[in-house]
Amino acid sequence: MKKILSILTAMVLCAALVLPLTVSAAPKASAKFTGPGTVRAGDTIVLTFSLNGTGLLGMEGALAYDSAQVTLTSLKQKVASPWMLENNGNRIVVYDNQQTAPINKETALFTATFKVSSNLAVGTKVNIAVNNCIASDGSDANLGAITYSATIAEPLSTDNTLKSLTVSNATVSPAFAAGTVSYTTTVPFSVSKLDVKAEANDSKAKVTINSPNLAVGSNAVTVTVTAENGNKKTYTIKVTRQQDPNYTASGENALKDLWVDGYVISPVFSESQTEYVVWLPYETEQITANGTAKDSKASVRVEGGDKLLAGQDNTVKVICVAENGSEKVYTIIAKRAAAHDGSVDTPDTPDTPDDPGTPDDPGTPDEPQNPGQNVVVSHEGCISFWWLIPAFLLGAALGVGGTIYYYEKKRS
Repeated sequence: MKKILSILTAMVLCAALVLPLTVSAAPKASAKFTGPGTVRAGDTIVLTFSLNGTGLLGMEGALAYDSAQVTLTSLKQKVASPWMLENNGNRIVVYDNQQTAPINKETALFTATFKVSSNLAVGTKVNIAVNNCIASDGSDANLGAITYSATIAEPLSTDNTLKSLTVSNATVSPAFAAGTVSYTTTVPFSVSKLDVKAEANDSKAKVTINSPNLAVGSNAVTVTVTAENGNKKTYTIKVTRQQDPNYTASGENALKDLWVDGYVISPVFSESQTEYVVWLPYETEQITANGTAKDSKASVRVEGGDKLLAGQDNTVKVICVAENGSEKVYTIIAKRAAAHDGSVDTPDTPDTPDDPGTPDDPGTPDEPQNPGQNVVVSHEGCISFWWLIPAFLLGAALGVGGTIYYYEKKRS
């Protein structure tokens, strides 16, 4: 306040040199210190100091409060330049630095922000004041103590549960319980909207019900409970609406586009064209292919595209599945180049089961089988029958009749 007093003293001395000696009347001024009407333990509160009068050029005062109840966290000037705010501890001075913008109406000079102790009991009285408040237009007006008062209120309720949840046109499962937040139900096609009613357990809480029109298939109806302190809890009913019994599922299984990320397929896509080629450098070991179904009710799945073999044709299938389950396959042959040294990957071949061979003949060894028949038998590891041919021809030339028997020698 010394700065204000020195400024105002200088003004008075100058006036005394040119004017007859007169006694200046104290200015008519008032002030107030305002804040929230309800305060709870642990709150942060912002108080505003306002000054009212005519031709006022400054004010001073000292903040006074119980530090066991509240803690000052900040002071902030609200009045515009050329006014200035200065403080030394709890001592505050706010003044028109150029004496060109006097206050002529109620004006907020500054705000003071306090943190309320979380230990204060309900009903505790809290007083915060600007003591010894003086307003000046060159003459001082002692405004005394400008005080803000509040009583600690009960804490806000944290109860965000439901007391009841009912659905008049469906049966939900499980049965309602305040602590259960997820429910399910299935409704026939004729039910297009769920009729939900809900009541909060705490009368101070707010309940919001979001029950949109139900689409065929999966839907979610939500009930949100907002406690007095702002905490929220959401109860969800998952609703399955059955299909129209007269509905015919779409058989549209064409794609409206097809692509490979980062590469160009050939030829240009056409929904009726199902065979495509994409050329890849050796360094590309996998690709991502995909497509968009022409019918929004259809789905798309992709088979292949990873572990591409170098120097080989790799098949990637993009399959469009219609709503009714019918499929259309679009094939992309991914031609990955051979390695720089010309080597190629060899496709894996399925294992061939071992040949079980021919069971041993149960006949008597070294005895002819089925006499009277010409028998020729060949087994791997057995004596070939070709040596018998010259003997047969020799016998024929000599006129020897009869049957040639071939005795199979068993494998050693």
